[in-house]
Amino acid sequence: MESKRDMIRELTHVAWGIMAYYERQEQDGTMAQPEAQQRAIREIEHLRYGDESRDYFWITDMKPHLIMHPYSKELIGKDLSQFEDSEGKRVFLEIKKAAASGSGFLDYTWNKKYTTLKDVPKLSFVKHFEPWDWVVGTGVFLDDVLVKTEKITRRLTRMIYGSIILFVLLLLFVVFRSLSIERKRIIAEKHLDHSRKKYKAMVETAVDPIMMIHNGTCIYANKGMQNLLGYRGDELESLSLTELFIEDKPEKDTGLQALRNALHGDTVLGEQEARLMRKDGQEVIVLLTLNRKNLGSQKVMVMTAKDVSGVKEFEEQLEENRERYLLLANRLHFGVFRTTPESKLRFIEVNSVTRELLDIAEGIELSGISLLDFLEIDHTEPPLFEMLQSEGYIKEKAFRLKQKNNEAKIVSISMVMAKNSTGQQIHCDAIIEDISEQQKSAEERENLIVELQTSLMFLNQPIKNSLTDFVTCDGNVEVRRAAQIMTDAGKSSILVCRESEAPIGIITDALLRERVLVGNIPAETPICEVMSSPLNYIEETALIFEAVLMLHERGIKHLVVRDSPGNIVSVISNEELLDVHRYSATFMIEQVRNSTTAQEIEQSLKRLPRIVKALTDSGAHARNITRIITTISDTVLGKLIDFAIEEIGEPPARFAFISLGSEGREEQTLVTDQDNALIFADVDPDESEAIHAYFQRFSTTVCTWLDQVGYDFCKGNVMAMNPDWCQPITTWQNYFSQWIADSRPEDLMEVSIFFDFRCLYGDTRLPDQLRGHIRNKAENQKAFFYQMAQNSLLFKVPIDFFGNIAVESGGAYPNTFNIKHAMAQIVGFARIYAIYYSLESTNTLQRIDKLQEKNILKN
Repeated sequence: MESKRDMIRELTHVAWGIMAYYERQEQDGTMAQPEAQQRAIREIEHLRYGDESRDYFWITDMKPHLIMHPYSKELIGKDLSQFEDSEGKRVFLEIKKAAASGSGFLDYTWNKKYTTLKDVPKLSFVKHFEPWDWVVGTGVFLDDVLVKTEKITRRLTRMIYGSIILFVLLLLFVVFRSLSIERKRIIAEKHLDHSRKKYKAMVETAVDPIMMIHNGTCIYANKGMQNLLGYRGDELESLSLTELFIEDKPEKDTGLQALRNALHGDTVLGEQEARLMRKDGQEVIVLLTLNRKNLGSQKVMVMTAKDVSGVKEFEEQLEENRERYLLLANRLHFGVFRTTPESKLRFIEVNSVTRELLDIAEGIELSGISLLDFLEIDHTEPPLFEMLQSEGYIKEKAFRLKQKNNEAKIVSISMVMAKNSTGQQIHCDAIIEDISEQQKSAEERENLIVELQTSLMFLNQPIKNSLTDFVTCDGNVEVRRAAQIMTDAGKSSILVCRESEAPIGIITDALLRERVLVGNIPAETPICEVMSSPLNYIEETALIFEAVLMLHERGIKHLVVRDSPGNIVSVISNEELLDVHRYSATFMIEQVRNSTTAQEIEQSLKRLPRIVKALTDSGAHARNITRIITTISDTVLGKLIDFAIEEIGEPPARFAFISLGSEGREEQTLVTDQDNALIFADVDPDESEAIHAYFQRFSTTVCTWLDQVGYDFCKGNVMAMNPDWCQPITTWQNYFSQWIADSRPEDLMEVSIFFDFRCLYGDTRLPDQLRGHIRNKAENQKAFFYQMAQNSLLFKVPIDFFGNIAVESGGAYPNTFNIKHAMAQIVGFARIYAIYYSLESTNTLQRIDKLQEKNILKN
């Protein structure tokens, strides 16, 4: 019924919408009201719905007069206020009442003319259309609902009678079944009594304590069982079996659970340990054996008990000591574990911290799990077990765990080999601790220091480094003209002078708003009448934070800057002073990432020299400075590659854009050119030419944009836009194979920067594959390493006769020295060691740190 109400309400809204449509036509002047009303009547009169499309709409006014009815045309135009249905309800007055409140439902009877002359119940919904004072409605006849209701009632009646009959039959079946079961029970008891006497004789002759159980109750216990438990036979028969078991430690009581399983019909194999309570309260530890036997037509359980209390007492003492150890281990904040004394180092025991750290689920058998399964092994070092064998211990050695869910963890492991009194190795005891957060905190602390240096150091810079031009005007200039001068110059202030004398006041954007616009001062007013005077001065040698402090204390927004003789050199605003954050590395990187064109990136990079100068002036570590420069450079390259892909299209194959030389080592300075290359995956020969063409165009676009934003083309043409350095992985492997095998000094001098490659963008598997190829080819290539070392020795640190660093006496940069040449020897030898010991790091300082960690280099 509710669905019918919703349907006729929505359909009435449709008809009401038709009238609203034509009423808008009338309001727009498209047609007159009579024409609009007639069109609405015609359209609504022909609306039909329902299964046979016979349900209709009608229209009345509020008098009420019938305006339209598709079946009762004889009533159209008549006053229906006295019209009654078959039950005496004045239908149209009810319609009027419902419409007076806007809309509503009503029930009445109406003649169903299109099928029968009989009046049937009807549910209708009407809605008032106020612009014309009309009421539109529709309804559905409910005779079909009554028919369905009667049908459902008859069906429910039949179901109720059927259920009663079924219940009576079921009750009779239960009664007859119960009588049959009782007869069978009496017969079974007779057979049970006979079998009980038979098995009683058998049990009495047994030596071990034995009890016969039927339906969970003891039916007989021999003398051995009575002596073991301290009960008489009749006492045992009256006890519940569970009363004999001690249940305070169910994890140790496998016998009780086995008994319960056996009583439920399960087969129990072997001996099960149980703790039984004697009548005198003493505890007895036994091994239970449970066997099912036939006792006549009945099934009985024969329970045999073997007293092992003495043995278990000794075992529990050992277990107690072990539990104390585990309890202590689980309370520690670091991991404790024990492994087998063999090369696989398989786990014997682990505490909860170790489980959580290595993601070992509870309940998993430890004997099949090796410690080595979780560690990323450095194959350049001796195996972990060999180090244990040689030293007897390992102290706080750092390992990287194999990643799970992209979460990298670094742990510190200390191990010691335990031996017995004869010197035989019995196990390895170890401690493991997660030091990932320590490493992360150290890196974050270092980055924070760098970021603070790049932002806070600007506050300690003299304001003369931030000065710009200023504009002036005569005091008699009109306000309008002064504002125009400020606008043309792009300034927020203008100094006011009098007849070419020193400035006597200042006009700012804020003063123009407060005194001219808000004060309704005419634009023709002389500027001297609205200016602020006297001026607030600050020396150009003052620091930025001093200028900020003065602005804050005096509640002003502009300061006039003077040089040492007292001449005005600039006007600086609070916005210019407080814009320091734009000179932080974080802001610049974010700005590059949000750039949409290469020109925007070029503008952002213009602030880089100022950031570097602030860092060097503040004494920042060179590692931090080069890290910032490299990070910004990497961000720029990544953004330009995104631009190139967007312009040219998606790459047709996997690729990696790599940096070389100082950029690859993350040791870039401000004056650096491009050193880069491109590796792409091997492709089918049929596609090779097209893919080469794509990556050649792609590399040329990226390198050209790099040159435009400030990274000059490489003078040696070592760039990805050079076809020689834009090749598939196989070609690159051939390059390195030739360089390593030939080992000619002049060739190695030119290509040494290629050994310092670092992936900047793309599929890292390609450079990793190339690095693995280099590692394999360089192994045992003594001539290659010798020539690399000879090339590094060609670079000498400029030392004078007295052992001091010699500087240039003339030229473009006197009293300086080329630090790149001075450090080339260190860079070269770090590179050689990195290749020889298969280090993946490319940064020189990181390479040296790794070599020290491996005890290859000594402090």
